[in-house]
Order: sequence, then C-alpha cells, then structure tokens
Amino acid sequence: MAGEAVLAVEGIGKTFPGVVALDGVGFDCRPGEIHGLVGENGAGKSTLMRILAGVHPPDAGRILLKGREVRLTGPAEAHALGIAMVYQDTRLVPDLDIAANIFLGHEPGGRLLVDRAAMRERTAAILRRLGLDLDPATRVGDLGLAERQLVEIGRALAVEAPVLILDEPTSSLTPPEVLRLFAILRELRAEGRSLVFISHRLPEVLGLTDRITVLKDGRVVATVPTKGTDAETLVRLMVGRDTSLAYPAKATAPGAVRLAVEGLAAAGRFADVRLAVRGGEIVGLGGIQGSGQQDIARALGGVLPAEGTISLDGRALTLREPADALAAGIIYVPADRRREGLFLPHAVRENIAAPHLARWARLGLVDRATEAAAVARGIAGLAIRTPSPEQPVATLSGGNQQKVVFARWQLAEPRVYILDEPTQGVDVATKLELYRQIRALAEGGAAVIVLSADVLELMGLCDRILVVARGRIVDDVPAAEASEERIVGAAVKLADTGHGAGPVQRRRPVSPLRRRYAGVALLLVLIVALGALATSLSPWFLTPRNLGSLAIQVTPLALVALGQLLVILLGGIDLAVGPTISLVTAVASFLLATDAGGGTALGLAACLATGLAVGLGNAVLIRWLRIPDLVATLATYSIVFGLALIVRPSPGGSFDPALAGWITAKWGPVPVVALATLALFLGLELLLARGRLGPRLYATGGAREAAFVAGIAIDRVRVGAYLACGLFAALAGLVVAARIGSGDPQAGISFTVTSITAVVVGGVGVAGGRGTALGTLLGCILVILMQNVLNQLHVSAYWQYVWTGGLLLLAVGVDALRERWSAIRGGQA
Repeated sequence: MAGEAVLAVEGIGKTFPGVVALDGVGFDCRPGEIHGLVGENGAGKSTLMRILAGVHPPDAGRILLKGREVRLTGPAEAHALGIAMVYQDTRLVPDLDIAANIFLGHEPGGRLLVDRAAMRERTAAILRRLGLDLDPATRVGDLGLAERQLVEIGRALAVEAPVLILDEPTSSLTPPEVLRLFAILRELRAEGRSLVFISHRLPEVLGLTDRITVLKDGRVVATVPTKGTDAETLVRLMVGRDTSLAYPAKATAPGAVRLAVEGLAAAGRFADVRLAVRGGEIVGLGGIQGSGQQDIARALGGVLPAEGTISLDGRALTLREPADALAAGIIYVPADRRREGLFLPHAVRENIAAPHLARWARLGLVDRATEAAAVARGIAGLAIRTPSPEQPVATLSGGNQQKVVFARWQLAEPRVYILDEPTQGVDVATKLELYRQIRALAEGGAAVIVLSADVLELMGLCDRILVVARGRIVDDVPAAEASEERIVGAAVKLADTGHGAGPVQRRRPVSPLRRRYAGVALLLVLIVALGALATSLSPWFLTPRNLGSLAIQVTPLALVALGQLLVILLGGIDLAVGPTISLVTAVASFLLATDAGGGTALGLAACLATGLAVGLGNAVLIRWLRIPDLVATLATYSIVFGLALIVRPSPGGSFDPALAGWITAKWGPVPVVALATLALFLGLELLLARGRLGPRLYATGGAREAAFVAGIAIDRVRVGAYLACGLFAALAGLVVAARIGSGDPQAGISFTVTSITAVVVGGVGVAGGRGTALGTLLGCILVILMQNVLNQLHVSAYWQYVWTGGLLLLAVGVDALRERWSAIRGGQA
C-alpha cells in the first residue's frame, strides 16, 4: 500500500430535498489498499459511493483518478474510467440469467451480436471463484437473496476495474461465503487494486481493511489506521458517545403458547415442521442459510402455500395469502425491504400508514389527523431520520428504511411477528435500537420469530433457537445452552448424513430454449388447431389464394405489433398506433394519389415522417415531460385521430395503383411484403435472443434501476422504442392504404387494441422485461386466424370485438398467473 491515491475526493457536497447528505467530504484510496468506510445510517456513506459510481452528480467538490480530475456523468462513464460498484440492495434483472446479468452493458462479442458461449464460460469461472455451484443459464429471479448478492459481486469482478466499491456486500451472506469473499478481496488487493469496503459489521471491517474512514452527519470524523483501532473506538467516533453493545435481557416468564404449528410442509422446500412460540418469547430460526428457514417463515406469513396446521391462540388458521395472515394478526417482515417491504417512490407517511387506512377512515375518507398522529408516533418512537413525513422513502438510508417498516407494523399491534433479517444492513446504534424494539414487542405479549444469518445475533437476542436443516427443525436450543458449535453443528451434522426432509436442493435450471420458446410452441399448437377447425368449416381455407390473402391481412397488424412489442418490453404502451395508421392513409391519399405531383419518393418520405413525428411526440411527453406512457399516448391518440379527420374527414382520395401493386406484389402465392415483415421479425428475434439489443430492452423494462447502474442509456432506449413504434405504424398505414386504395380516418382505429392483444397473447409480459418477437408474430397470426374463423361461423363484427377484448383479458390473466407462479418458485412471492 503505497504511492499516489488511485481514487480521491475533495470537498464533496450533496444535498437532497430537505437533507444535507454530504458536506465537504474528503477521502482517498491508495493502490493495493482495502479502505473501510463506516458510519451510522444516514451518515452519507452510500451517497458518497453513488457519486463515485456516477449515479448521483455532486453539488460541490471534485473527484480525482490518479491525480486527474474527472466528471462522472453516469454509471457508463464510471465503468469506462475503471470504477465498479457492488450495491447493498442488489441491482439485478430478475428475468435475465446469471450470465446476462454479470455482463450486462459490456457483453463479449461484436457490435450487434453477443458471444454467448464466451459469456457463459467467463461467468462459470467467476461463479467458481465465488464458490457458487450455479449454472450460468439460471434465471436470477429463481435465486435466493444470498445468491443474488454473490451474483452482484460477480458482476463487479467481471469488469476487472482498478477501483472496486463494495456497499454492505456481506449483509446476506453466510459465514463461509463471507470468508470466501474476503479471500477474493485480499487477492485483488495483492494485485494492486484499490477497494472501498462499507459495512456495519465492525469485526469484518477491522479484520479486512488497511485504513478506516468514519463519517457522521455527512462529514468525515476521522481516518485511522486499522491496526491499533478497536470496535469501541469506531462506535464512539460514529455516534459521538460511548454505546453499550449489550443485548436486552431475555424473557423471564413467557406466557401461554400463542403460535403452534404441526406437520407444516411445502413440497420441495420443507416437511413436518413442528414448533410452538409463547407470548412474550423471541424464538430464532437458525442453521445453514438456505436450509428452509425463510420458506418456513414465508409460509407462516401466508406468502408461500403450505399444508399442515397453524393455530393462533388455540384457533386453527387457513393462510391462503398474506391478507389472511394479516387479518389473523400475523405480520411477516421480509428480508428484502426494497423489493418486498417498501413502496420506494412514496413518502414515509404513506409507507407507514398504508395497511391502516381502513381503520382510520370514516365513510370512505381517511381521518388525516389520526393518520398524522400515528405516523408521528412511529417516526419518533423509532427515531427515524427524515426531514419530513412526506420525504420519499427511497431517499432514506437503509437503516432508516428498515425503521419505517418496523413503524408500519408496530401500529398494527399484531399477535405474532415474523422478522426476516431485521437488522440486515443497519449500523450498530440502529441495531441496538431494533433489538430493544423487538424485545419490547415480546414484552407487550406478542410471539416473535427472528431469522438471521448471524448466529451471534440469534444467541444474543433470542430466548430459544430452532435449528433448521434440510427443511426440518432438528434442534431446540434454549438461550442458556446456546453456542455456535451446537447450532452450526446440529445443522451440519444432519446435512452431512443426508437425513431429513431433503427438499432444500438446487433446482436444475430450465433450459434457456425451453424457457424462451415454450409459449411459442403452445401458440403454434393453437394456430394448428384453429387452422384445422377453419379447414373443416371451409374447403377453400388451405388454398394458396386464401393463405396469401391471410398473409396480407396479418402483415399490417404484424408491423404495428412489432413496434408495440418494443414499447411493451420497456413496460410502456402506445395507444396512438391506430390513429397513426389512419393519419398515414389520409396523408397517402393526397401525396401518393394517382395524380399527385410531388413524386412517389417524397410522398413515401412524408408518410414515414408522419409516423416518426408521432413517435417523437410520444417520446417528448414521456422522456422529457415525465408524463406516464398511458396518459401521454392516450392524449396523442386523440390528437392524431383529430388530425386524421381534419386531413380526410371521410373515406376518399386514391392511392397510386402502380405503387399499390408494388406493395401487394406476390412471390408465388405469398405477398412479398409479408416475407419482408417475416424477415424483420426474424432479425429482431435474433437481436433479442443473441444481440446486444435484447439485454438492454429486457433490463430497461424489467429492472430500470439495474439497467441504469449497468451503464445502459435507458432514456435513449425508450426514445428509440417510441420512434420505432411510430415508424412501424406508418409502414402498416402504407400497407392498409395500398389494400383499400384510398384514405380513411377510421382505417387504423381497431389496430390499437388488436396490436396490444397480439403482443400480450404472444407472451410478452405486460409489465415489461419479458417476451419474444416470434411469439408476437404468432400472436398476430392467431388473432387474424380467429377473426377468419369467426367470420366463417357468421359471427357479427360486434361480437368479434367482444372476442378480441376477452382474448386480451385472458392473456393478461395468464401473464399474471405466470408471474405469481414464478414468484412462488423463486421464493419471492
């Protein structure tokens, strides 16, 4: 550890609304150094690191890399300059596999296509280095919290950056995983890398780092050499006073059994779980992480379906969903507060008050005075550091976010608390406060179950510890007899013998091809079945002429659905595509008429420019004015439809027959434009499945923040998608105009609903982040084929609208069920 600092900051300041996060902070990290950064929650640690990662711009001060001042305009620039960051709350894309997440934004390969084989090979090497026995093709959404944390670390290792920032990297890891990570970090230090290590676990900081910087209230209190510094000194510097590290006293006289469980089982997760927790008692669930503790807790909270008997105060319960548990008086507080515990964009007040509004309402109106008083009690009782109850909870530190979760559920006054990693990622002072709060809950008569990967925390806080191994409770350890050897030994012994329920095993990942194209195969089956039905209804269905006619009907829908696919993949929607088609037919009826004097090329350019202008208008409203997609495109729908009626109030005009013949020309029985459209879909499918475009669309739609910190220009991606959607709608409008031979302000109106239906039926997730181009194409074919069959059955056009709407609802319902099932399989319900 010598030489000029690789990374340094001078006079860094950062203010958020109502909060001074950093005030004149100076800090440096030398080559071959692991530099610790500690402080209470809200001290400014994560804010400083996010500035260094390019996520937040500083309001004052400067950043130096090897003595040269740099300005970080975003994560992409930080990556380019050699700064990588591991986030405390993982920034991963659930619907992408491990390999795609680790190399998101810097995939190996050419300019368009990714070298998937090389990416999988390099990912496998990183996973082996981390001690993870995982297939690189495993979907990240199917991983546990600790595994996701290690994948996040693997992503930083893949960059091979000279500066590596780790924000609470061990918060979800087991002791063996922590030891493995520390060995890797020491290897990186030996290679000359500069590492910044942030943690609230002071023994880890003292055992790993070379120097330690202490922050308090946004300022640097001290930078000290690790050698010769102890935990008490760091705590005193962090909080400004001496703090006792003692746990609250144990329960002396717990009450009657409050929660009783008999024969609880969930296939593949745990079996024959039996436990009893008394009022006033804190019971821990311990053992090797991933042995079934979290699954048991989620089942008791109604999150995970399970069989068996759960009784509360002697009354048997049926827990089908979390609402049933809440109604009975059982509160489950999940470990992943960002994904499952908080409404991040909303205010502290809204987060605390959300479950209690019905109790505070009269005639449907919330009593704001009652709400404000209750929220104020929660903030004061837990000393939540927030400038206002209206502060967005996303802007608070991790520890204060955890306090918000506690404040919310304390107001419910339940009979059972199930706390999953309640002190994860919080500082020493906040831990002590939460310990006192948890003990106070028990002393108030509640039964409390605590899950923690920290064995010492379980021993210090709990009255009893139930050891879980392979999905069974294998030991019941009273506090007086608890030791690390007994708790870990009981878990390891059973795991080694192979006895027990045996459900907690690694699921084999679903084949990438199967995961991607199972829905496509099902659509093919449905299309064949419908085709068989149509053939039975009409002997002319399979004739080349009729199939060619169907192809030309599918083409405009497929073109507009192609653009709609790009938008929905991003979690958006474009309601203006139908009126855009109408407007393009109206414009074409003047500029591409038989006697138009402007020239075909100019007329075609004007039609395409019309679609691009609509797409650009949507992009401006959504990207720069921050209007939600639904509202923005609904407004555009009305504006563009009005313009179509102004340009062509009623059907009329003409379309150059020669140009129409060129657009509808056939190669044999198949329209050439249909073949061109098929080529577009195949090309897009290749880019989605094997290109750089796919991960960017899926990440932006499925996990916007993960895409941003990976250096993806998410705003550019969204603008490009809406421009493309407008352009494809214009192409569809030209095909429609060529078919009808004139302009019609009503010609495209039905395409808005049918294009959305085709995309969703094609398997694209309505919330974004998942879907295929091939599925969308088959969705278009299915919709048109269904209309053809309904026509042969002499079903009126009015009822066909009902069929289309019903199909859309069915597809959305199936998508919701699939999301629910995926969440249950991944333990994230």
